[in-house]
Order: sequence, then C-alpha cells, then structure tokens
Amino acid sequence: MPVRLDHQIVPLVYHGSSRVDALRNDIFALRLPDLINYSTGELRFNTRSELCTAFHISPDAEIMLTGVNQDTRIEPWWGLAEQRIAIIRALVELGIKLVTVPNFSLVLDHPRHDDMHAMKRIGLVFSEFLNSGMPCALHPNGRTEQDFERWRRFIASRDEVQVLAYEFTTGPARKARTTFHLEQLAKLADGAGRDLDIIIYGKPDVIPILRKSFRKVVYIETTSFMKSVKRQKATRENNAELGWTSAPTEIGEEIDPIFAHNLYERELYLKAKYYGGLEALSKAA
Repeated sequence: MPVRLDHQIVPLVYHGSSRVDALRNDIFALRLPDLINYSTGELRFNTRSELCTAFHISPDAEIMLTGVNQDTRIEPWWGLAEQRIAIIRALVELGIKLVTVPNFSLVLDHPRHDDMHAMKRIGLVFSEFLNSGMPCALHPNGRTEQDFERWRRFIASRDEVQVLAYEFTTGPARKARTTFHLEQLAKLADGAGRDLDIIIYGKPDVIPILRKSFRKVVYIETTSFMKSVKRQKATRENNAELGWTSAPTEIGEEIDPIFAHNLYERELYLKAKYYGGLEALSKAA
C-alpha cells in the first residue's frame, strides 16, 4: 500500500476545548487513543464530520494519527483483542491518511521476555493496520543492538514497510542514549534495500542526522497548539530564535489567528534550522 508523505511538519492537536471555530491547516495529527472509547471497544466518532467538529479542525484537512503515548493509554489498544480490526476499518472509513503503530514500551527493569513481547505486538499490530487497509508507519522500538538487528531483518524482508516512526521524548531523548538510537535507525534505513521515510516525535535536533539516512523526515509538531491554547504568541528574537509573549483574547474569541501565526513561525523556524539553513529564517524576518 503506497504511502505518500507530502508535509515535513505536522501540527498535533490535543483536543477541541477552549476554541470556537475550526483550526485550518492542510494536515493535522491526532493521538490514536483520543479517538477510542476503551470501555466499549468502539470509536468515539461515527463520521468524519463528528471527528473534525470534536477537535475543531477543518473537515478538508488530512488527518494523521500518532500511536506515541504513555503506556497507560496505549496498552488498552492491545487489550481490545479482536475489536481492533473493526476499529481500524472504521478509521479507514473516516479517511485517516496514516497511523503510526502504538509504541509498546521496552523497559529496562522488566524481564527481557517482556521486551520480546512488546516487539512482537508492534509487528502484529502493524500487520493488522495494513491488512485492514490503513496506511501505517512501523515503530521499531528497541533497547539493544540485537533488538534492532531483528528489526533490520524484519524490514528488509517486507516491502510493505515504507515508513518508520520513532519518538525522542523518553529513553531515546536522553543525551547518553540518543546517539545509539540514531545509529540504529541509520542501520535500519541502510539495510532496507530501498528508500524509507520516518515520522518523529519529540526533540527536533535529530532531524538533520536522520535526513542523511531517510528519504523524508516528518516532524510531529506539538508546540504551536499548546502555546495558542495558552494564549501565547511567537515572536522572533535575533532573527532566529523564537520567543513567546502573552496574547490574551476576549471571552469567546477564536484562537485561529494566534494558531496560524504560531504554526507559521514554528514551521519557518524548524525548516530553516533543521531542514535547511538559518539564512532562510533571516530573510523571512
């Protein structure tokens, strides 16, 4: 199932609260668990219109789902058992562009066989999404070189793996471990025998390194939305770094203008610093 990623920066929307009108952008990311009622094993929304209304996003925007979340919010996905397939098919009906596999954790202070179980679940859930018609990014969580060697063989032997996903917010974000994870991801890309794309979540300073190995690096951007909800507006400092100033609104006033401004500035900053050169940022100032 071919997957085409047209955007480098995808803003994450956490919820539809504190707003009146729909946010507008070409694409948004939502969190997979936010769409599911784990008590009933069903989607919370029957139509795309209901989904877009709930999150106050433009109905004509593309929607990507991220499976990156805390264990307490992604473990229930596995607990849904056979209900997962019906949910995935419902997501297809909603026109979701792509989902990243839940990042089931590999934990340092657990028995090693727990890690094997987490890796197996990642592979199984990946296949469930694809077999149900949902484009999917594989999240190859690993702790050791042998973990990633297993993933290398898995990816190399399966042409359906076109996009990887990875988070740099917990273990991989630690300074002592970031280099290891970047090296292992580079080996996965090199060993695939074909071009791969990657979707990342967390610290953006890994983007230039990943761009050396992957055809496209897509960044899930989380700052613009939260700053806008908190009524903070991006300001340019020294023609390069971004600062944030208070931008209070009247009761009932939409935050669309603040969000549009913040997203524009964040995209410009991220693309200039991590995808291109700071010269572009200075020219836009």
